[in-house]
Amino acid sequence: MRTSFRPAAVLLAASVVVLPALTAVAPSAGAAPTVTDASAAAGWAGRQLKDGNRVEGAWGADFGLTADVVLALSAAGQGEGEAKAATDWLAANATSYLTGDTPGDIYAGSAAKLALVAEVQHRDPAAFGGHDLLAELAARLQSDGRYTDHATFGGPDVSDFSNTFSQAFALLALQRRGAQAVPAKAVDFLTANQCADGGFPVAYPDKPADCASDADGTGMVVQALLAVGRTGEAAKALDWLQGRQAADGGFGGSGPTAASNTNSTALATQALRAGGRTAAADKGVSWLKGRQVGCGGAVADRGAVGYQKPEVDDTTLRATAQAVPALAGVSLAVADGRGAAAGLPVLDCASPSSSPSGSGSPSGSPSTSASASTSASAAASASGSVTASPSPSGSPSPRPSDAPGTPATATASGAALPVGTDDGDAAVSGPLASTGFDPLPLVVAAIAMLVLGVAGVLTACRLRQGSHR
Repeated sequence: MRTSFRPAAVLLAASVVVLPALTAVAPSAGAAPTVTDASAAAGWAGRQLKDGNRVEGAWGADFGLTADVVLALSAAGQGEGEAKAATDWLAANATSYLTGDTPGDIYAGSAAKLALVAEVQHRDPAAFGGHDLLAELAARLQSDGRYTDHATFGGPDVSDFSNTFSQAFALLALQRRGAQAVPAKAVDFLTANQCADGGFPVAYPDKPADCASDADGTGMVVQALLAVGRTGEAAKALDWLQGRQAADGGFGGSGPTAASNTNSTALATQALRAGGRTAAADKGVSWLKGRQVGCGGAVADRGAVGYQKPEVDDTTLRATAQAVPALAGVSLAVADGRGAAAGLPVLDCASPSSSPSGSGSPSGSPSTSASASTSASAAASASGSVTASPSPSGSPSPRPSDAPGTPATATASGAALPVGTDDGDAAVSGPLASTGFDPLPLVVAAIAMLVLGVAGVLTACRLRQGSHR
């Protein structure tokens, strides 16, 4: 008789799969407590940096998300050392980010985003990691004013994945060098792509009739237009944004991101705040706070802002990094890392009233009082990190130009298709923290299932052996 142990093998595999999702990056002992939503979110994001200097995902380093974390820390005025270390790491790896590791290729969005990080961190963008990022941008400026990519992937054909995020990042970086550094035709090209309803798309349309306004694209572009003084077009876009805001304050993107989500809401809220639409911006901030894990959540998750719920999963780091500037009320045009506080703050959960307003537990219920989250024992019991799922924007190559955000679809060739809040980075999401619930019951259940499965197989084997005697 041949005995099959497949049931036991399946149960064993299931028990192994459960365990990785239960570890998390916990606050270190002595981390400064805070009751500020933006600071708590920035502290959580900073703790997800592997080795304190980069975001790592399932397929390696995520350059764009690392840059987002630097911008978040700078906007909140927190994590001075971590922001510096991450900026150093970006400089050391600038060539890979700019070229996708294909000599001769260059991505305008990567150059623009790195230039903005350099400016925010008071580095010289003309000498960043051995690159003159300003010269790289100038070389990608076409006669019509569009900043384009030169992507060949080592083949004969040239592809371009640039979009409104690429253009907006370029203007945001260049305006910090003074008005004379911003090419007028680059601004004109962006405003020429404003949709008839006043909003802006993410992907440039083939013809005006195809223009599809998107909250993410509009939020980014408005920040750039206000920074360069194009208030007329910005005002029309702000009107469109206000008309798109849900009653509860949230914003959705388009396509698969059409439902209200943190990434879309954060970018729209930043634009509304920068444009003086205070009431609408306040509603957006309130929506974001409702997605922040509060004192009722797991220690390692507190401060994180979930994509649609106050919980931590493989989308949370990107969502949190983009939520921080909105929570801090800071546009990307003025975020500044100078004078940031040292360390990564945590929520002060010593009293029921110390949790940030609007914060919730991972289950979505209001946060409750909890003991202080900075004890050494808590840190020791919830340390570590977890690999995350692939970036919504696609596979490691090609690398379309930067646009921070959430899920995007991918073409058959692997190129990211800018949809909704496409990040545009061809790397991966950041480290996955804990799922916000107690792992012990699951571990016990998995072991029990394994034992029962093995026992069941052995019993069946004995019964079948008896029937063949």
